[in-house]
Amino acid sequence: MNHPILTAREMEILEYIILGLSAKEVARHVEISPRTVERHVESARLKLRARNRAHMVACAVKAGFLKFTKSGVHGRYALD
Repeated sequence: MNHPILTAREMEILEYIILGLSAKEVARHVEISPRTVERHVESARLKLRARNRAHMVACAVKAGFLKFTKSGVHGRYALD
């Protein structure tokens, strides 16, 4: 199966969404408007052919966009 190609910004936003951040919280981290965050989320969701955000995360895991270890999810945007 061919995996969809997400832009760098869509991947960045997706990683924050996976951490459980809202659009407003993501917007503060990446210094864009919450509406722009929502547009990136929607674009990624459509590319992944997901029904909603939860399904989008599941699709991202299945496509290999996320890596998990025994101690949890580790990404460059992990919040301390």
